[in-house]
Amino acid sequence: MTSKKRNIKKLEFLFFSFILFLSLGETFSEQQRVSLRWKPSQGAENYLIELSEDREFLRVHHFYKTKNYRYEFGPHDSKYYVRVVGINADGVRGVSSPIISLEAKFAAAPKVKVERPSTVVAASEELRISLGDPKTGGTSSSSSSPGSANSQKQVPVSTYYRVNGGDWQKYEGSISLSEEGWNEVEFYSEDILGNKETPKKTKYLKDTTPPQVKLIGEKKGQSGLIEIKSGAELTLQVTEEGSGMDEITINLSARDGSGEEVNLTLSGEEAKKPIKVSSSGIDGLSLLRWETNDKAGNYIQSEIPLLVDAKPPACVFAPTEGKLREDGVYYLKENGSLAIRCEDPGTGSGLSKLEYKIGNGPLTQYQSPISFTSGTHSLIVQAVDRVGNQSEFKLKINAIKPDWQKTGSELQEK
Repeated sequence: MTSKKRNIKKLEFLFFSFILFLSLGETFSEQQRVSLRWKPSQGAENYLIELSEDREFLRVHHFYKTKNYRYEFGPHDSKYYVRVVGINADGVRGVSSPIISLEAKFAAAPKVKVERPSTVVAASEELRISLGDPKTGGTSSSSSSPGSANSQKQVPVSTYYRVNGGDWQKYEGSISLSEEGWNEVEFYSEDILGNKETPKKTKYLKDTTPPQVKLIGEKKGQSGLIEIKSGAELTLQVTEEGSGMDEITINLSARDGSGEEVNLTLSGEEAKKPIKVSSSGIDGLSLLRWETNDKAGNYIQSEIPLLVDAKPPACVFAPTEGKLREDGVYYLKENGSLAIRCEDPGTGSGLSKLEYKIGNGPLTQYQSPISFTSGTHSLIVQAVDRVGNQSEFKLKINAIKPDWQKTGSELQEK
């Protein structure tokens, strides 16, 4: 294992600001973006990007997983410290990178104007619309000769707008939208000579609400957590009523890092359908995490603790006035009985039902030690936990008649 760790080299970083340019006629917002890049590490199959609120990384607040050598951070991550660690094909972690403060990087990064689709507003309270350069008039005086200074003078132009049929206001370079959803913006320009253009109309969508993600069809168990049987499918429903889904990333894994790990990334139309997440190969206390963003840049991340139960109940059998012989048969003396005690493992959902059946008799709920008439019997015991894991035990019972005596190593009838 040591050699595997050595194969994952220490990561080197290169930060740069991610800049987009303003395009007239498009909506935009001012944002800061910081990108983290590192050189590929020999032996690394994936990279774990871990974020913490403290430089010592006493607790990982959240993480991202990628196969790429670059990750872009938005403002929602600006308060965290970050480190990157390579993971090889066997899941072995390499040496963590140096810890870097994203807060410091964001403080040094300039605010840049980020383009958005013309019908979508960034996740902010203010919409900025470029209405084009002011129109210029002709010459201010008919006596001005071509080429003279006066012929180059421009006629001042003012622009006015209104939102959703409200009052007309003078355009000062910023239009605020108070209503979430679609907004109709009308605007026109007018010069000081009274020349007025026909008002134009356009629509903009104000979207400040991130996608809503809900785990459906599951209820909490006696542990206070949502409890499911290992291998069962979880269903996530994403609702996005604004600018539309961009992407959702989902991770399901055991808290202690054991067992399998599920990673899903869906975008666009795929993310609108109910998302099935398999819990196969996972056992014990687990976390279902997701992060999602829409086309307007609204972002949200969340997690739900789960109890994933992969193990059926375990049972022990205690004969009274008897014992279990080497041949696997329980021998009971006169008035002897068989007690059953079943438990779900420590990380299980708990015992729900314990039943038994003697021979071809009916299934009976176990309440107290079972007594048997003299003779041989077959006993079937079934134990079920709260998520449906079931264990079954088949036993042989020999209840000895009162007039039997033990001679040597065998029991013989007189």
